[in-house]
Amino acid sequence: MNKIISFVKRKIFRINRDRWNHQYNKGLWDGLKAMDELARFSVIVGYVKFLKPTQNGHGPHILEIGCGEGLLQQRLQSQNYDRFVGTDISDLAIQKAAADAGDGKCTYLVADMDTYKPDGQFDMVIFNEVIYYSRHPLKTLQRLATYLKPDGLLIVTINDHKHSTELWEAIKDGFSLLDEATTITSKGKCVCKVLRG
Repeated sequence: MNKIISFVKRKIFRINRDRWNHQYNKGLWDGLKAMDELARFSVIVGYVKFLKPTQNGHGPHILEIGCGEGLLQQRLQSQNYDRFVGTDISDLAIQKAAADAGDGKCTYLVADMDTYKPDGQFDMVIFNEVIYYSRHPLKTLQRLATYLKPDGLLIVTINDHKHSTELWEAIKDGFSLLDEATTITSKGKCVCKVLRG
């Protein structure tokens, strides 16, 4: 009976948390650990380290929305931040991220990006391949940008797909562009933009 209820929730009612937990449980997101994802993650890490470097022993406060299993935080390494908060809608992904965090500067939370209210302010808010899962991408970006410190930045990556140009057009009206980089791998093209709120 539980298998039937789970199937109905995931496939018919589309309860997001159940769907994402199912996908993480089946290993459907393990591909994010592959070499063809390295370029995208490396660009984000490079921007963080260049734009918000650790100075005088103090690093940036970073919020990652849709962090999955915490792969960005692991690649960033703890000497490059003072505080790292990662959120994801999947309980299973957050459990894995928390188990692999490796330092006391990380907090991982189960949260829906469309309703999450962060605690405190951040130097950077990162949306790595997740903004198109928001019900209202521009509103979500604008709302979470209010949690940036005065000189804070957003980093947004979007894979090239049939709606990506339309999505970038909607986003550009709400933010000014500081820089952008495009990576091309065997998997496809990904654009990363650094935005000011």
